[in-house]
Amino acid sequence: MDSKDWTLWGNITFKTLGYRKNFDLVNDDENIITEYEGSVSEIRLAEQKPPIIIGEYGFSIWNIDLGLKFGVDFNKLIKEHAIENTYAELRDMILKKEVNINNFKKIVLIHTFILRKDYRKRGITDELIEMFYRDFYCKNTAIIALIKPFQDNPIDMDFYYKRKSVAVKESIRPPEISYVPAFEYYNLNELMEKTDREINEYKLFAIANRCGFSRLNDSYLFIYSPEKTVERMMEKREHQK
Repeated sequence: MDSKDWTLWGNITFKTLGYRKNFDLVNDDENIITEYEGSVSEIRLAEQKPPIIIGEYGFSIWNIDLGLKFGVDFNKLIKEHAIENTYAELRDMILKKEVNINNFKKIVLIHTFILRKDYRKRGITDELIEMFYRDFYCKNTAIIALIKPFQDNPIDMDFYYKRKSVAVKESIRPPEISYVPAFEYYNLNELMEKTDREINEYKLFAIANRCGFSRLNDSYLFIYSPEKTVERMMEKREHQK
């Protein structure tokens, strides 16, 4: 666990928006997939300031159980999404028989997590994984994360450099909002300067392991086990007594 910033953790909130469709839009059978995007914020009531966004995440949930009922060809569906890093890695793991998605009723695939520089190494990643544990983890549900340096992920780079901006609320009343380019807001230029892939991967893999994820063979996919999260939650409960 990073430094125990109890006050900060108590002020962290997660807002998740889901995109669901009952009909296929682009690919056959994609209606078994629900896409989510979310933001991490710090509430600042004591300072009488509006919440500040400190991070963003994106994930999808595949309803495997529903897909099996309707004879969905998962290999075909994953192949059609393989332009994205997560699905390309998952397809390779399936072909190598390292993963059998039929063993699960649902799969939660975490694609992206971006965090502001001044909030790194403060336990926010652990808080995010606890949120996933509370909301999505259960028997026969797998939580799998893509753990890959941002600078090696061309899709995220394109999105955060060219398309994404962050709405920053300057005051509560009157509501003043400014829009800051995401690459600037999250100090992504600094990440681009870190070109040693081995070191970059080592740091990310260490964080993943600390949060309860284990690497799937030599891929960039890591599968979650809840023991470390539960242990951390118990420590937090003891602290609150």
